[in-house]
Amino acid sequence: MVPTGKTSPEQLLALLQAAIENAPAFDSQTPLTDEEVRWLGRADALIDASGLLSAIASFRSARQKIGIYNLFSRNDLLLPLHDAFSRVELQVPASMRGSFIAGGDTWNGYAALVRFMQTECEDLFIIDPYINSALFIELAPHVKAEEGLRCLTAKRAENHHALLAASQKWAGDPISKAIHVAVRYTLPANLHDRLIIVDRRDVWLVSQSLKDIAKRAPASISRAEPELGQLKLQHYESVWERSDQLD
Repeated sequence: MVPTGKTSPEQLLALLQAAIENAPAFDSQTPLTDEEVRWLGRADALIDASGLLSAIASFRSARQKIGIYNLFSRNDLLLPLHDAFSRVELQVPASMRGSFIAGGDTWNGYAALVRFMQTECEDLFIIDPYINSALFIELAPHVKAEEGLRCLTAKRAENHHALLAASQKWAGDPISKAIHVAVRYTLPANLHDRLIIVDRRDVWLVSQSLKDIAKRAPASISRAEPELGQLKLQHYESVWERSDQLD
C-alpha cells in the first residue's frame, strides 16, 4: 500500500513502521530483486508523503548508490525512514503513538510493554502464542485495567508448568483481588498475531512475542488501522469464548 492525498498521519505512521520492519537486506553485489524494487518505490512515496525534505533528499541519494561498491549503505536508506517516522509521530495524538525498539534494547522493550499495562481502562486483552510465566512476574503487577487482564495463548510443553504455577501463586495472593488475570489456551492454528487490545476497541500490533521483545532484532508496537483492528478484535473475542481455562 502507498499513501494517497487522503492518508491520515495515523495511517502514514503505520505504513512507515511497516516499511522499516520489512526493509530488504540489499546485497550490493547482486542485482535488485523485484521485491527490493517495490520496497524502494513504496519507501520513497512514504518519505515524500511525510514532507520532510531532508529525508527525501537523503533517501534518494542513498538509492542512487545501490550497487556501487564501498559507497552503498543499507543504513543510509533506513535513516531517512526513521527521520520521517519521527516527524509524522509528532502529528498524531500521544495515545496513538506506538514504539520502535532497537534490537538488543530489551529495557526499552520492557518499558514499552509496561506503559501499555499501565493504561487506565476497563479491559486489557493480550494475544500471544508464546506467553510464559514472565507474564505474572514482569507485566501483570503493572496492570490498571478495572476488569483485569485477559491473555490468550497456546499450550506449549516448555511453558505450561511454570505458567500454571505462576497463575496459581497469583490467584492465592492478595494482589489477585486488585488485579484479576485470566489466561486461556487455544490451538496454535487460531493464533496468527501478537496483539494488545485496549477496551475491546484499540488494537495494537506487537512485532514479537512479549517475552522476547527486542532481544535479538528490532521490535515495534504499532496501532492497527481501524478496519483491520476490528476484524482482529472480532476474531479473537470469538476464539476467547471457545478457549480453555489454564489448568
